[in-house]
Amino acid sequence: MNYSKINPQKMPFLYKALCILLVVCCVIIGLVGLILPVIPGFLFLFFAAILLARISTRFKSLLHNNPATAPWMKHWHSSQTLSVLQRAKLSFWVVARSLVSGVESAVNLLRRGDSNN
Repeated sequence: MNYSKINPQKMPFLYKALCILLVVCCVIIGLVGLILPVIPGFLFLFFAAILLARISTRFKSLLHNNPATAPWMKHWHSSQTLSVLQRAKLSFWVVARSLVSGVESAVNLLRRGDSNN
């Protein structure tokens, strides 16, 4: 499927502005999450990429043609068959698991630091 030939839908300016604001917030949280183990940084960066792909056909084409991100995009599109409630539940569990893993990593890091003293 060639995603570069998909015609973009006409979106209201307010919708695009809110999406761009949300993308910027997700990128900032994602970058902080790469430094702090408690915040799932990659999850926020992935969400920002998905949002940006919805409003930019160039970015969508870039994601789908990049060999590193193409498999992830295929997985994302296969989840489109889920209902909104099922996707919300799935997203909740992914975020919850990421937060638990981050907290677990932070606790282990603190324990290692205490044992060195």
